[in-house]
Amino acid sequence: MMYEKRRFFVFQPAIVLLFSAAAATLCALRILRSSGVNSTSFDFSGSFFYVVPIVIPFVSFLFDGAEHWRKTSLARVLCDVLVVGLAIGRLVAHVPLISGHTLFLSYAILTSRSRIVLVTAGVVMLQVVYLKYFVWHDPITSTIGIVLGVAAGLLVKQVEAQLPNGAQRPISTNHRSN
Repeated sequence: MMYEKRRFFVFQPAIVLLFSAAAATLCALRILRSSGVNSTSFDFSGSFFYVVPIVIPFVSFLFDGAEHWRKTSLARVLCDVLVVGLAIGRLVAHVPLISGHTLFLSYAILTSRSRIVLVTAGVVMLQVVYLKYFVWHDPITSTIGIVLGVAAGLLVKQVEAQLPNGAQRPISTNHRSN
């Protein structure tokens, strides 16, 4: 009983926003401490204002996934891992022609069950689209990221709609009956 109350409390919108903002703050502090910070880092089009905001919808997305873990379909989990892995992989490896920001944000907007994710991802998506299309003149990676994110999101929705009564199939098939 105590576990359920604590679990419910952790997924309250204010708590999710608090953790998301704290993670974004830690990310900002990490960037500020790095040796690559210079006077252009704080321009609106600089890396600081491009990297830090996405942390809020990302952490909120993780909370959304954790809250609904037991009733999440295998298709959603696989797509989540693929999309998040590809988006984060852009930090580590050179993955050409895909914007990890637009890939993740478009997918999160389509698949999230949380209003916090929808609102924060929508706001950050507006910022990313503005920077990519109008400031950096990079429509190719942005458009490909959006198309792939929307395709993955629609695939998840289509697979989940075909499950019995629109219900989501649990990941674990090891159920014990008492």
